[in-house]
Amino acid sequence: MRYLPILLLSAWLLPARAQTTYGTEHWLTFMENLNLQFNGPPSFHMVISSEVGTDGTVTIPATGFSIPFSVEAGTDEEVSLPTNIYYGSGDEALFNFGVRVNSDLPVRVYAYHERPYFSGATLVLPLSALGTDHLVLARPDDSSASPSELVVMATQENTMVEITPSVLTVSFRPPNVPFNVTLNAGQSLQLQAFGDLSGTRVRALDDSKPLAVFAGARQALVNCDQGGADDHLYEQVYPLELWGRDYFVVPFKNRGGDEVRIMSGALPAQVTVGQTTYDLEAGEVLAVNVTTPLRILSNSPIAVGQFNDSQSCNNGAYGDPNYIFLPATPLRDERFLWNAREGFSTNEQYVNIVAQQNGGVAGMLLDGSDISTQFQPIIGQSNWFYAQLSIPSGSHELVCDKPFQAVSYGMGFYDSYGLALGFDAATATGLNEPDRSYDRSITLVPRGTGWTPGWAMDGTEVLHVIDMGGRLVRGVGT
Repeated sequence: MRYLPILLLSAWLLPARAQTTYGTEHWLTFMENLNLQFNGPPSFHMVISSEVGTDGTVTIPATGFSIPFSVEAGTDEEVSLPTNIYYGSGDEALFNFGVRVNSDLPVRVYAYHERPYFSGATLVLPLSALGTDHLVLARPDDSSASPSELVVMATQENTMVEITPSVLTVSFRPPNVPFNVTLNAGQSLQLQAFGDLSGTRVRALDDSKPLAVFAGARQALVNCDQGGADDHLYEQVYPLELWGRDYFVVPFKNRGGDEVRIMSGALPAQVTVGQTTYDLEAGEVLAVNVTTPLRILSNSPIAVGQFNDSQSCNNGAYGDPNYIFLPATPLRDERFLWNAREGFSTNEQYVNIVAQQNGGVAGMLLDGSDISTQFQPIIGQSNWFYAQLSIPSGSHELVCDKPFQAVSYGMGFYDSYGLALGFDAATATGLNEPDRSYDRSITLVPRGTGWTPGWAMDGTEVLHVIDMGGRLVRGVGT
């Protein structure tokens, strides 16, 4: 599609907080994993991908340590942090190991926390997509031997954060009683509980100071009572603005079914999972077992997380628990560039895809090869199709003329990781679904001779990279 008169773009622009995982500034942190006396030291990595060639730096702001990087157009680049421990130990641990990724042009960032048999990974939201209000979706350990946990990190100096635990914490913070902590940019607080921290509210008291929030479990058995089959659960959770009412779930390949956790927000929710409807109170968590691809619909915003069961209690040959915070259906994109990293033991690599039939299946390419024949219909959902593909380790590209969703995951001997590949809602609908409303007004910014197409949203100028054919490649918030 050509984007010619700039004044016609207003109907296509993205509402609300930027609903894209491309950006020029990303913040990330890590959570406590297995006791450091066991399984050797952890390693920490980032995979950075971009549609356009760009340079950047990975920085730990508290110390000034930085690593430069360059990524070529249409590729990915791996950046590994020096051997060290980049998280705190215990409940209410404060630590200054936050990582900032800055780039000249937009990139996607994926973070990996690797440890023999205890790996985890997450898609990292850019600063423009971060929010100030979160309800956490975590997962307790079935054996109650290890805590569920969350980490909140500030992106601005002197950020006052209010945390309202949903359960008694390890440090005996009572449930439903808020407490405050002040964090500086790159500083993190870790919260742990032997109950389920899902439903814990984490918010910045200043709406101009967005937070990065990660959650899961230090280690967790999932639907299993056999020791030695737990794994680290590590995932960035989305701010409330990015929750949705419409989701698709495709089970992990060859696993025999997954646990899907659905959490309502500030409002009660009537949630339909496949053909079954559930009524949830505000902040309630519903766990269901999903064995076939299905759609989840709700009358109010919900969060959805996908978890695979522990290896000792699953039909699959390989793979301990991992956690993917699923994007809502409107959050899609037309192209994904990523690396299916083979970590310590995750030697089986997969990608799951959800697409619409009209142009979203027939034209899809994986690494240049047509994969349209590998899609199957989602039962009961006219025009929606899915694929579960085994892929080799290494760099990959998925591309289509129509927006689609994809998650990547790796399984190994008592180990696994998984992550959503991202989204850019501007390429999907540009609307809030299902009510199809817009959230904010747009002021267009004309330029003089030699001008660069652009516009401003709430006073924030947005630069756009446009190729010679007139295609909008990517917007850059400045």
